[in-house]
Amino acid sequence: MKSLDKVQKNKNFKVVGFTGQPDGVTRRLLELGFTIDERVKILSTSIQKKVLLVQIRGYVLSVRASLLSRVQVE
Repeated sequence: MKSLDKVQKNKNFKVVGFTGQPDGVTRRLLELGFTIDERVKILSTSIQKKVLLVQIRGYVLSVRASLLSRVQVE
C-alpha cells in the first residue's frame, strides 16, 4: 500500500483505507468521495508538489498533498 500523494500520475488506483485516527479530516475525505474501493487518479501536480489534481467519481478536485498522504491506495 502507498499513500495517494506518492503515486504515479495518470494511473488508476483503488482506495483501501486511511492512516491515523478517524477525525474531521478523515470524515471530510469520505464526504468528498474517498471511500474504500473507489477508483482514483492523479491528473497533475503543482510545481512544488504541494497540491494535486485528483479525479474521483467523475469529477476533479484540487487537494493538498498533506491531506492525501492519509489516503492509502493500491
